[in-house]
Amino acid sequence: MPHLSSRIHSVIPLACTLFTLLLDVLRFLGLCLRSSPALAAENLFLRKQLALYQEHHVTPRRVTHTRRVALMWLSWWCEWRPVLAVVQPETFMRWRCQGFRLFWHGTRSGSFGDAVR
Repeated sequence: MPHLSSRIHSVIPLACTLFTLLLDVLRFLGLCLRSSPALAAENLFLRKQLALYQEHHVTPRRVTHTRRVALMWLSWWCEWRPVLAVVQPETFMRWRCQGFRLFWHGTRSGSFGDAVR
């Protein structure tokens, strides 16, 4: 019997590795079938996040195994990609100018200009 038990214990890691490999292949095939706008939106989001990290000199935190599994389950549970919006550069610049005008209008009207001085 001890011989059979040692074989089972040696087969379990192999089965786990094969199962993980199968999941990775399925995930890869799913990513290959994604539309071009979805891929562009994800790339835009990741580039903006990287630029923010570089600008603020943020060092990445190590992700624990528990957090990694929780994020994996969360990503399977809700579809987050459709929430991302592809914004045209002209729209982004218009929003930025409007925010800039609103900020300076607030400082000149004295609503929070006293706190800045």
